[in-house]
Amino acid sequence: MNVSTRIFGGGTGWTSGAALVLSSATRTLLVLWGTILPLLATTPQDSANATGPELLSFKELLALSVTNQPQGYLGGKLDTLLRTPFVSNEAAAAGVRPHRPIVAGVGPVVRAVSWNIERGLNFDLIRLALSDPHGFKQAAERRRGFNNSKQDAIDLQLRTLHDADVIILNEVDLGMKRTDYLDVTRELAHALGMNYVFGVEFVEVDGLDDLGVEKVQLDDPALAKQMQEELKPDPARYLGIHGNAILSRYSIQNARISRLPVCHDWYETEKAAISRLEQGKRFAADRIFLARIGREVRVGGRMALIADLAVPDLQTQVATVVNAHLENKCPPECRTRQMDALLTQIKQFKHPVILAGDLNTSGSDGTPTSIRREILERVKNYEFWVTQALKWGTPASLPLAAITPVRYFKNYLDPTSIHLPVIGNNKEAMLFRHVEKFRFADKNAFDFRGEPERNSQDKEGTLANSNQRGLKGFTPTFTLTRDFGGLVGRYKLDWFFIKPFIPHPRGEGMSYEFAPHFPLTMRDLNNAVPDGVSDHAPITVDLPLGNPKAIGAGSSDRIWTSGASVNAKGYGQQQ
Repeated sequence: MNVSTRIFGGGTGWTSGAALVLSSATRTLLVLWGTILPLLATTPQDSANATGPELLSFKELLALSVTNQPQGYLGGKLDTLLRTPFVSNEAAAAGVRPHRPIVAGVGPVVRAVSWNIERGLNFDLIRLALSDPHGFKQAAERRRGFNNSKQDAIDLQLRTLHDADVIILNEVDLGMKRTDYLDVTRELAHALGMNYVFGVEFVEVDGLDDLGVEKVQLDDPALAKQMQEELKPDPARYLGIHGNAILSRYSIQNARISRLPVCHDWYETEKAAISRLEQGKRFAADRIFLARIGREVRVGGRMALIADLAVPDLQTQVATVVNAHLENKCPPECRTRQMDALLTQIKQFKHPVILAGDLNTSGSDGTPTSIRREILERVKNYEFWVTQALKWGTPASLPLAAITPVRYFKNYLDPTSIHLPVIGNNKEAMLFRHVEKFRFADKNAFDFRGEPERNSQDKEGTLANSNQRGLKGFTPTFTLTRDFGGLVGRYKLDWFFIKPFIPHPRGEGMSYEFAPHFPLTMRDLNNAVPDGVSDHAPITVDLPLGNPKAIGAGSSDRIWTSGASVNAKGYGQQQ
């Protein structure tokens, strides 16, 4: 079921004290006029006021920690929260215009970013990366992590981010202690001067990590008490919301949420796993605690956030952004079912589409993690607790000990590679085959082209125009250095699929209006500080607002590599 939210104005009625001495009929007319007038006289600012569902109280969140199927009023309130997006067009009402960066040989573009920002844990760095290149470098230097040998690459990536007009964000917090109770979407939108839409993916109701009502069990009572205080939230500020967002300098015309098929029950399955841990006596309390914090009790499930943007330069006047976040705790086959369901939802779109997000294409039924990452996402004083955790250790039988997929070295950087049972098992490939074969109602397709002159790496191959390829497969967006064993995992989890005006996904010579150009994966920027700005690197792609003609050989070098001065002048220009 989809629920659409359109942006309406609001206001408050008024009545004059003089009306008290007027006739009954006049008083009635004045009251009616005072109620109707604001609706008729809505200003642009009124129409931009953020709209959205009612949030839950802490008492209601406690009730959800006991049951994920509440009845009556709370049940209806929860359903509305999970199906209705928050929307604001304040930036458009204030006169903010798109940057429309100009790329040499291509012309003005819509530059799109997709970034899993890991809840917004490094909020200040994320904000600076998107808005203030100089400020970001200063902040990175203060953290003693800025690598001067990568300065040119980081400068290019910061300039590229700065001029993005569409930003697609996964894993965004609202009212969570771990991110200082910020409304991360709203704060970023205000800092960047952008409109926004936010959709709730999960309501976080874990009794230990989120609500603080579950007792911490550690071998050292003093440490247990300290951790309890670290996890305990402020009931007056805790909202328990985690979701996905779209920020845009183009005004948002329509927004809705599409709930995806359930591939993992984040409530019952997680509770059952916790129960098994609590019943087990084989491990010390410290080691059980490490496994326990790897579990998350949540209400909700994976979803896609869909928003129509007003883009006057396009022949259709509209482009749709689809922000998808597929399940990580499931086999690849279920992620394919989620994608199939989403494609069915968007089939009728007769204008360009940007489908992007964290698709969790790890090739297995779980994205690898580490003790360091799990603790970082839960407590502020994480360095101290990581030191403690390294002393405690964790057995391989517990959930945090992620196992590298058997076919890791074949498929980990190219989940689009062909699936050959037994000798080349890659069940993730089916998702990409389904997307490539998909046709919209207007007979157009997603762009799977790979042409050396239209990407910065001079690469051919599947999706090379829309997702950066490397020496082998795709440049990874998720890199994990594990705390135990020294194994490094690299994965391409985040993707762009672009629907321009083409009937065939690999058809050369067809229109390049809104077709993907010059994708970039910003690993250097993301790794500019210890532990990374996020656990995922941002990715970008440029989408021409016109139809650029043939680009000569070496054009990508001129735009991206040798032409630093061209980039400095070209990006950020407005028309």
